[in-house]
Amino acid sequence: MNDQTRNSEHAQNPAEELGILLRQARVQKGMSVGEVAECLKLPARQIEAIESGSYDGMPEAVFVKGFLTSYGRLLDIDKAELKQYLNQIFPSRRVAHQNVSSNIPAGDLNFQHAPVRRHFPRWIIGIVIVGVIAAGIYAWQSKSSSESAKQSASSSQEVSNQVATVSDVAASNIRIVPMSDSDKAGSAENLTTSNDNLNINTQETSTATEQALRINIGHKSWLQVTDKNNQVLISQVVSAGSIHEFKGAAPYKVVIGYTTDSSIQFNGKNIIIPENKKRTAAITVGEN
Repeated sequence: MNDQTRNSEHAQNPAEELGILLRQARVQKGMSVGEVAECLKLPARQIEAIESGSYDGMPEAVFVKGFLTSYGRLLDIDKAELKQYLNQIFPSRRVAHQNVSSNIPAGDLNFQHAPVRRHFPRWIIGIVIVGVIAAGIYAWQSKSSSESAKQSASSSQEVSNQVATVSDVAASNIRIVPMSDSDKAGSAENLTTSNDNLNINTQETSTATEQALRINIGHKSWLQVTDKNNQVLISQVVSAGSIHEFKGAAPYKVVIGYTTDSSIQFNGKNIIIPENKKRTAAITVGEN
């Protein structure tokens, strides 16, 4: 009686029998447990557990079955014989229902302590990504709104400063430009144009040149014009580059909050705008 027959007689179940068969085949090939572990990419302790027929502490049954199959192929175990052992160790549901598995002690196939692999839910990752994107959009919108509010506040403050400065214009800054007799005779009609970036009708301007007051605004500024009857023709903030023309109601009182790059023409002649540190001007144009 050889060793294999003697060991089979003392074997308690198919798992131990297969373990003995694998160990004997490994020894015959001259391989150590470490070499087999390296070839199968498994820990040496799992190779020892397989050869002892005890699968406690190992992964789920499907993985153990895969380990046994790979080990059998490595040692050139007969496929039919290996399959027979696997069917006994891991019976199908139909066979298990027929109580065939009662021949295998439950302790040898105990997987209660096997680690359970739990995958992190992908939907949580999706929620986190959406949250990050939403937070980025909100921060960008908040920053844009904040910058717009600052610009509006700065613009409003600038205009307010101009209006306050205009109200404080000293009498020494007021310049009176006389109107000739021909200007008085021609005063019959008043025209006000104050839209931003106004396109002046050149034909109409040429016919009214002798009686017109023309104001070109260089920068966004406060503009106020009053005619000879103290009627306010314009009193508002006007945009840079706008042109404002009036005629037939001289003398005019002109107040400009920010005079830089602005110009005034009366009867086709340039009117000198007085300079001061506050860059404001209050001028009476067309008075004797």
